[in-house]
Amino acid sequence: MRAIRTAIGLLAVLAATALVTTVRADELTLYSTREASLVEPVIAAFTAASGTKVKTVFIEDSLVKRLTSEGDNSPADVLLTIGLDKTTQLVTRGLTQALASPALDQAVAANLRGNDGQWIALAVRPRVVFARKDSALVAITYEGLADPKWRGKLCMRPAAHRNNVALIAAYLAHHGTDATQTWLAGVKGNLAHKPAGKDNDVVREIAEGRCDIGIGNTVALAQLRDSREGNDWRAWADAVKAVPTAFTGNGSHVNLTGAAIARHAPHPAAARAFLEFLVTPRAQTIFATAELEYPVLATAKRPPIVEGIGSFPADALPVDEIAAHQAAAIALIRKAGFDE
Repeated sequence: MRAIRTAIGLLAVLAATALVTTVRADELTLYSTREASLVEPVIAAFTAASGTKVKTVFIEDSLVKRLTSEGDNSPADVLLTIGLDKTTQLVTRGLTQALASPALDQAVAANLRGNDGQWIALAVRPRVVFARKDSALVAITYEGLADPKWRGKLCMRPAAHRNNVALIAAYLAHHGTDATQTWLAGVKGNLAHKPAGKDNDVVREIAEGRCDIGIGNTVALAQLRDSREGNDWRAWADAVKAVPTAFTGNGSHVNLTGAAIARHAPHPAAARAFLEFLVTPRAQTIFATAELEYPVLATAKRPPIVEGIGSFPADALPVDEIAAHQAAAIALIRKAGFDE
């Protein structure tokens, strides 16, 4: 009798374990450095389409630290973060896993995917030149930012900020150390004042006539036009345009919002299905609308505010190659005393 009770108890434990596994397979855990309000709309669409719930854990600044401390026991299935520096850092720390997906390969351009499918871009934010709407400037190259004709007319946030580090790393990848060092000296000589503030401040200064051109992410201009910062900011943003900007013979430098499957994801198959959903036309439009970024899927509809800013075909240089030059870019910024 005791043996029968033991067997029954064991069967009950196994049944309960199976039930828990089934339940857990119906829920993913997303670690995100993006606020919940920005990811909730596309998550709701995924749950409605698949039946899989997504538990979002907002981690503002310590994603790598959190994953490292959790190790093999991490509940994270999908990782979502901003910036090529953060995305590639997850890979170099061994916190992601390779993903083979024909659907992702078809939807996302090769330069916006990591090596071995370790990450994908979900949306991009071109970093381009801003000018007043009444300016005669209709196009410019990044190389042209060092032209002496802009002496005392350029505004930008500190070069050591990660968005500018990424741009300088891209310049370094295209042109090499010596040319980048010369270019940095020319750009520094064109500054209207010491780099300061944020991209928002660059927009304001251009609108006020304190500088003729500036460098910023399109998302900053989009957010200001969306009145997220108040009516004064919207008026300034409405007076400023984003100018088509590219590397000579190539495209615009873009930073990104990226995603990956966590190294120890409990539900890798469901995580893959989630990422594949995120690059469908409908999901891309939902995500881009919340983020006010450009969708990576060429056929996805852009939000009206983003569409109104313009088109900026992305630089063909692989993002991983740009990221590999970040440390060297920081060293050149310091050597140039750019922010001093």
